[in-house]
Amino acid sequence: MTSPGYSSILICVAFLGCFAAPCYSQQPFADVHVHFNWDQKEIISADEIVARMRRAGIAFSIVTSTPSELALEMKQAGGDLVIPFYSPYTHALGRQDWYLKQETVERAAAGLREGLYRGIGEVHFMVGFKPATDNLVFRQLLGLAEEYRVPVLIHVDAGSEKKFLAVCRQHPRVAFIFAHAGGNLNPRHIRTVIEQCENVMVEFSARDPWRYGGLTGDDGLLLDGWRELVLAFPDRFVVGTDPVWKVTRTQSWDQADEGWDYFEQLLSYHRHWIADLPPAVQRKLSLDNARRLFGIR
Repeated sequence: MTSPGYSSILICVAFLGCFAAPCYSQQPFADVHVHFNWDQKEIISADEIVARMRRAGIAFSIVTSTPSELALEMKQAGGDLVIPFYSPYTHALGRQDWYLKQETVERAAAGLREGLYRGIGEVHFMVGFKPATDNLVFRQLLGLAEEYRVPVLIHVDAGSEKKFLAVCRQHPRVAFIFAHAGGNLNPRHIRTVIEQCENVMVEFSARDPWRYGGLTGDDGLLLDGWRELVLAFPDRFVVGTDPVWKVTRTQSWDQADEGWDYFEQLLSYHRHWIADLPPAVQRKLSLDNARRLFGIR
């Protein structure tokens, strides 16, 4: 069987033409969607992840973890390479009960007050399942985001943009990162979000063709609708790898997640379609938009 690392080099050669130099020699890249979860720590350390990101030319990364303190472990290992977010999932199964506990808010407040975290998320909402986006704990988290002026990374699985629009409209002073554009919602939906909520940065992650599709064609380049949208609003998009692999293998949630074995492959995929854009747009998506979000010069 071909190893994940070797596969990533093949992808790089096919997509990026890295014949003379390794993929790691690419321009600096801000990875706005990274995880270091309990089921990843079983097979890879924070130090190993940081080493991989440095070799890959990552300028900085947003790290959100389950449980949330693992993001701080990443920060300790990576220093300025890591921007830790507070995850409301404070234990391994925290996604099931975070919205029922006032402790979720208390921990967030303490972490933001002490300057440990620079954002909140990733927070998941599934249409038709609990919690609802108007639950008290989430509203309090949004209040903290506004108070401390930090962004919120939010994941909404829906067939339309309406559920997310209800959130960004009601909280215009909160900066949102809308995860996983190119999944269920098409460019028309995302255009509506961009036009109606100036406080939203749209993020491309985990929408690779091996598991999802919908963003790029057989050539690995943006489909026409997405390309048109990115060129129309080049200041409103950021990109992440989201190296979590078993989201499409629900039969193995009790096993360790080998997503970091595919990090280079995911990064090469995104760098390929970005490289097809005008140079000024490339730089915005790869680095400058994310830097602006956090005031990094």
